Amino acid sequence: MRDNGFSLVETLVASAILITGIVSLAQLVVVSSRARAAAGARSLAALLVVDKIERLRALPWTVDDAGAPVSAPELGVSPADALERDVPGYVDAPGGWPRRWSVQPLPSDPADTLVVQVRVVTPGGADVRMATVRTRRAD
Repeated sequence: MRDNGFSLVETLVASAILITGIVSLAQLVVVSSRARAAAGARSLAALLVVDKIERLRALPWTVDDAGAPVSAPELGVSPADALERDVPGYVDAPGGWPRRWSVQPLPSDPADTLVVQVRVVTPGGADVRMATVRTRRAD
């Protein structure tokens, strides 16, 4: 004959299932918060990259009415490895995040076209890059 209630074995099995579910849920919370933090860091890095690209694109790189080149000094040609190491004049650190950029002439049109690249590496190691091309002449 059975009394109303649960046996010790039933209680242990139910507890084991409940504990397994709670531990799995806790692991999911940890993984999702790490993923959220990494996504937030990538988003911030992308904003920093876009900000620098837009600032560099806003600088004068054109010709005057006589056809003479007009260039901002910040658009001078950088060392080839400016994206890989901190080169004075081609690095800053807004919010403590190193942001590097490179300005190189386009090999097929070095007098009138620049390739501008910007790179930010997040503290977690994610690498965010963007490139744009600037031309002196619109025609």
